[in-house]
Amino acid sequence: MRAMKTIRASEWWGYKVAPLLAIGYATAMKSGKSLVEASPYLLYIMLAMALGAAYVSVINDITDMEEDLAIGKKNRMAGVRSSRRWIFPAVALLLGAVYIASFFPHVLIMALAMMPWIAFSCYSIPPLRLKKRGIWGVLADASGAHLFTSLFVVASMSYYMGQSIDWIWFSAVGLWALCYGVRGILWHMFFDRENDIASGTPTYATGAAPSLFRSREWVILGVEMIALGIMLWRIGKPLPVIFLIFYLLFVAASWRKLEFRFVVILMPPGYPYPYLIFLADFYQVFLPLSLLLRGSLAFRYDWIVLFAHIALFWFSIYRVLRFAWQIAKAPGPEASRY
Repeated sequence: MRAMKTIRASEWWGYKVAPLLAIGYATAMKSGKSLVEASPYLLYIMLAMALGAAYVSVINDITDMEEDLAIGKKNRMAGVRSSRRWIFPAVALLLGAVYIASFFPHVLIMALAMMPWIAFSCYSIPPLRLKKRGIWGVLADASGAHLFTSLFVVASMSYYMGQSIDWIWFSAVGLWALCYGVRGILWHMFFDRENDIASGTPTYATGAAPSLFRSREWVILGVEMIALGIMLWRIGKPLPVIFLIFYLLFVAASWRKLEFRFVVILMPPGYPYPYLIFLADFYQVFLPLSLLLRGSLAFRYDWIVLFAHIALFWFSIYRVLRFAWQIAKAPGPEASRY
């Protein structure tokens, strides 16, 4: 349990692994084979995500420690003796190198597996520390957390399932992942803007006026939704589209009955209040479940993968169901908030 807290597993498990698995499910389904057949490699993908996320979480805490402590912000690595702090990322790097080497001689897959580690190291570790270099920090984080990892899933899953890479699918996933990743890191940066200003940490958000950024967030979301539309077209199954409609109805009902606000990147004035980051629950809950349900309807034993996914990501699913139950009970906008 101490190790899980050290690597901040709660901050990336449901939020980043579930959408990546959805990309894996969709890529596997394009081969016409069952998800049960793909499940051993899906587990192998989860191992890569866990190793990478553990490395990122630890080096972020180590390199942010001085700034965090200066403003009284909790830092998990502060309680670890300085002689032991770099043991965690060193072990993760070693295991990651072994993992990447397992794809030899597939150069594209190895390169895509390696790039997130490079991107995050450049983002966090001095002297480069792109976190403090404006838009380069945004692109480094988005590329490491979403772009390269998503493309790695597409390329490696295509190889494992014995199919050639669908380059339209590959490109659409890359564009979608980059936009979603940019939204994620900018949300975090703008949310932490005051803390970063107080600690003297120059990020993209500290140098950008939130009031002037609002038009840009809609451009990013628009490109992301175009890429998502192409992805749904290439998946070619009705259930993901139907679940997208369910999600949009869920957002509308949350706004009308629970007074939730939906956020693209910037938090509107007046926080705290109930809010949803637009499309996040679709990527984390609705999309993977729609793909798994489609697999279960097409192949006899794919329900095993469906139940395994529910067991692994039950909290995200429970959270959506809890809000849906509140919506069903709420008579109108005066309904209780969470």
